[in-house]
Amino acid sequence: MFDVQPVREILTAEQAAAYLQVNRDTIYRYIREGKLMASRLGRKYRIPRSSLEQLLDDTRARGEIILRTYTRQQIEGFIRDDALDEEAEGIARRFAREHGIPRRG
Repeated sequence: MFDVQPVREILTAEQAAAYLQVNRDTIYRYIREGKLMASRLGRKYRIPRSSLEQLLDDTRARGEIILRTYTRQQIEGFIRDDALDEEAEGIARRFAREHGIPRRG
């Protein structure tokens, strides 16, 4: 069985390594390189979970995906353009009837 523990807001280097599924030395390297924000308390580092999430965001393999936005008029135009003409509607009806597919609209 898996040992499920809640994710803490502040993690040790070992916990951060487990969270990111990397070696602990990788965490220390990220801290030295300035890729990961951490606080040193005594001889130990404490790493905010938000810093780990920022690292993941900064190093993601694919940039932001921009979604297109359309006006209601554009969408209505797309629907209108996709409407079947009389011949195509007849073919669709016949196909649906022959294959037992209920037709809508």
